[in-house]
Amino acid sequence: MVDAVNFVGNKSIGSNSLAPIVETQSSGLWRRWFGWKTGVLTCLDSVTLKDDTQRLRDQYAQQGYPKTLVTSSVTRRGTRRAQVTFTIKESVPILIDTVTLLGLPPNVVNASAMVRRLVGQPKDDSVLAFVADSMQTLIQAGGYARAGKPSLPLTVVDSARNRAAVTFAFHPNAIVYFDSIHVDIKPAGSRPALHVHDIIALLRFKPGERYSARAIGESQRDLFEMGLYSSVRIDSGTTAAGDTTNRLPILVKLVEGTPHRLRTSGGWGTLDCFRTQERFINQNMFGLGHRLELTGKMSKIGLAHPFNGFSGLCAPRVRNDPFSQRLNYYAGATLNLRGIIGAKYQPTLTVFSERRSEFQTYEQSTDIGVIASVGRDLGRNVSATARYQFVDGKTIADQAVSCTIFGFCRLQDLTTFLQSSPLHSVGLGIVKNPLLPTSDPVSDFRWQVETKIGTTQLARKTTLNFGRLMGEVAGYYPLGPTLVIATRLQGGYVLSRSDQSSLLPPTERFYSGGQNSVRGFGQNLLGPGSYIVGKIDTILGPAGNAVGVARPENHYDRIAPSGGNAMWLANIELRTRKGYPGGLLRYVLFVDAGRVWNTNDVFNVTNAGVRVTPGVGVRLVTPLGPFRVDIGYNPYALSAGPAFFVIPGDVRKGIVGRVICVSPGSTDPIVPNATSGTQFCPASFTPLPNGGWLQRLTFHFSIGNAF
Repeated sequence: MVDAVNFVGNKSIGSNSLAPIVETQSSGLWRRWFGWKTGVLTCLDSVTLKDDTQRLRDQYAQQGYPKTLVTSSVTRRGTRRAQVTFTIKESVPILIDTVTLLGLPPNVVNASAMVRRLVGQPKDDSVLAFVADSMQTLIQAGGYARAGKPSLPLTVVDSARNRAAVTFAFHPNAIVYFDSIHVDIKPAGSRPALHVHDIIALLRFKPGERYSARAIGESQRDLFEMGLYSSVRIDSGTTAAGDTTNRLPILVKLVEGTPHRLRTSGGWGTLDCFRTQERFINQNMFGLGHRLELTGKMSKIGLAHPFNGFSGLCAPRVRNDPFSQRLNYYAGATLNLRGIIGAKYQPTLTVFSERRSEFQTYEQSTDIGVIASVGRDLGRNVSATARYQFVDGKTIADQAVSCTIFGFCRLQDLTTFLQSSPLHSVGLGIVKNPLLPTSDPVSDFRWQVETKIGTTQLARKTTLNFGRLMGEVAGYYPLGPTLVIATRLQGGYVLSRSDQSSLLPPTERFYSGGQNSVRGFGQNLLGPGSYIVGKIDTILGPAGNAVGVARPENHYDRIAPSGGNAMWLANIELRTRKGYPGGLLRYVLFVDAGRVWNTNDVFNVTNAGVRVTPGVGVRLVTPLGPFRVDIGYNPYALSAGPAFFVIPGDVRKGIVGRVICVSPGSTDPIVPNATSGTQFCPASFTPLPNGGWLQRLTFHFSIGNAF
């Protein structure tokens, strides 16, 4: 019985790739370990071993190592067991030094890039055949739909120099153009949701244009993503005999799906009590192909008014929670209008109202929200979206919660956060090659630009106007077949009156630090923020009041980030394209740099300087995208900043939480039940440096590449 099969001396081809080639395999695990008569049984066969050595030599010759020597040896392991070892002495490879491309049409394939990729590589026959097939596909997709079958790659080998010249010959024939377009629709009702001329207008190609397989594929995707059709097929028709015009007719076959869908669900949660969710979709609103989606969510059912008759079925600890006495809900309607302002535009209107709360912490509500947008493709993988948004809502919480959870510790910060401040904004975004969670780019680039103009009335009294601009560009560059360099640069700025920049709404501020930005910092911890301390010393202030002071040796509990109105970010990664085992693991070295700050507000200066953090990461390839583990190293000491001492509230007893400035030099008094007047808190608290290097490591876990 063959107990094990090993490969020795193979450097150019991995053992995982060689094992499937040979017929001699290890016997099953249960047989080898326990002697059970189950699993694969491989008996030692000298004839098979001889054939296996020849198979390995042939494989090496095919991949450009024609003089490789392979021998096999058998080591006895007892009376009825043996271990087989294939010893490989790899020869010098035959390298490609010249590549000639014959008959290749212009502007279809990047010929120079293809030549650079092949020159200097071993003469692998399977790779050459794959390259020929791939280039033939690109030729056909680029307008030469009737291209003839390419000749097999011709190789001339100089054995003395171990070099090879490769010639590819293609036969593109004439350019093919789109001819007439016929649309066949199988409606779900008495008539189709969209007319034939609307379908033709949605296609990314027109009669008379040069044939493009990409345009056909993208058109098929666009039609399917509309949700109207359960089946979408775009086929090329046939031309009449003797047709020399090189015109290709197109047949679009559509089958409409069910126009109405309703999904409802419900459950019980410890903090939500009973909850329910409903979703209704009408894919053919008004019989004109418009899409209407109605969404409703409710929680705290049985506990909150008007459904408060079943509080005995809810968790005891939420019955006296003041933030659980009102119903949590979301009610929204989204209407996708098709063909109103042109078939290629995608207008969408969403109207919603919601209320949500956190147990014994806060309640956030939006009385009315309106989002209107219209999108359009501008070109190949380039799309633009214009958007208008109106939100009128507020947050109910005390100062302690606002500071520790949301980072708003001063009274002027709370103006925009705790009081109703209606917000209007108009924005435009343009994106090239948007990044998806499953994306793993190797040779490409992408960019996006977002701009927004907004206005709000702080506490419905003071008008605040602002303009927000943000841009990003990323590039990916292969370094041979095994490595990729990925780079990204991002920047943003919010323009507003200099005396109001600190009052920007939370949603319009910039935050950095975390799994997709500067990975040496925790989430949102790079940039302006405040220290929350749990221990203070009490001293006598200038006015004779008791004042709290935070000492560096007392450390701090956490940092409450508050964001800024300016930021920039830069990343560079060296990524592997494969890794052990089986190509499922990828490895990354990265360096991140960035800064977030307030250009007109010197109050929050925590980590306001430029920060550069290196790190390493590993990626596990999954169907949902790479599962990512990153470890960032932060070499910096913590910067000086404002410090606050939080006196938590007790909502059950009606005690309101308070925040007291305890930075060195503060005069904020510590008086029971006093109202804090923390308008200014000096950025004078500097924590002690971090401990050893292990405490400088920050771990991140996520799905998808960082950029």
